[in-house]
Amino acid sequence: MSISNYPWQEEIWDRLRAMQDRLPHAMLFHGRPGIGKLHLAQTLAQSLLCEKRADRGLACGECPACVWFAAGNHPDFRMVQSEAMAPSPDEAELGEGVEDGKKKASKQIKIDQIRALGDFLNLGSHRNGYRVVLICPAESMNPGAANALLKSLEEPSAGVVFLLVSHQPTKLLATVRSRCHALPLSLPPRELSLRWLKDQDSRATPATLAFAGDAPLEAAALPEEEAETRRRLFDLLSQPASSALGLADFCQRLQPGAVVDWMLKWTYDLIALASNSRARYNIDYERKLGVLAQNMALPRLLRYYAALASLRAIAEHPLNARLFFDDLFISYKEIG
Repeated sequence: MSISNYPWQEEIWDRLRAMQDRLPHAMLFHGRPGIGKLHLAQTLAQSLLCEKRADRGLACGECPACVWFAAGNHPDFRMVQSEAMAPSPDEAELGEGVEDGKKKASKQIKIDQIRALGDFLNLGSHRNGYRVVLICPAESMNPGAANALLKSLEEPSAGVVFLLVSHQPTKLLATVRSRCHALPLSLPPRELSLRWLKDQDSRATPATLAFAGDAPLEAAALPEEEAETRRRLFDLLSQPASSALGLADFCQRLQPGAVVDWMLKWTYDLIALASNSRARYNIDYERKLGVLAQNMALPRLLRYYAALASLRAIAEHPLNARLFFDDLFISYKEIG
């Protein structure tokens, strides 16, 4: 059975197929999380290594090379990820390198991981074809790792293809970016995403997709129980009489990082409505948000949003979660 891409990737796959006879030695797939960048890069890697390509240049899924690739042990393929992002052997693939919950694992790709590619890059192919290195997310390389990779990009070995996947390409060294053929991936049209979600028997609604920033894989992965908790919080936020301490009480058993992300989207929509625009993330709360925004000063909303963005750095490990939530919601209530 041949491998396939997501339906919104057909056009870019045709571009990649047209390039296969003059393939760049390094490609940078970039765009926001949840749109299938890693899947597309893996599909390209498997297709380059496949010994019996199917229609449209896709991997056949059945030849020895495809079997080895699926098992994670193709001798001409290397996947480079941080310890925190690498999935455990029995973990289901979520499509974008989702963290597997290992709290102490490093989130950086280290220089030793890049240096370990030395023999792989310098020796010939085991199957007389390409050798492929996939790095995801590329921006997680620490400076030493990025500079070590740069040497290989500047003097590429024959038959080696580097595939870099990045959510934030501006965090990559400019010299690394300049040596890669950039392939930007945009959000798919909302209707196409909704059709795909329906075909996957997903319970995601248009409101779920909007909250995920129109990223279909992110929408499909949002847990139902989390959505219910988020709705209860937003119902409280929609009530002007809700107190800061009451909101903090509700959140005290929740993950601070998740609450900060929810509040960023809530505040973004308040800013949009205060600026006579439309809600982007919470379309099912647009009317209630509009009422709240009428009594909130735009400069204060902007300052609160900036403060929330800075809190992301400490949200995963606050010294005191209760005080963290108290400060978060006291500042929110001071906007109005």
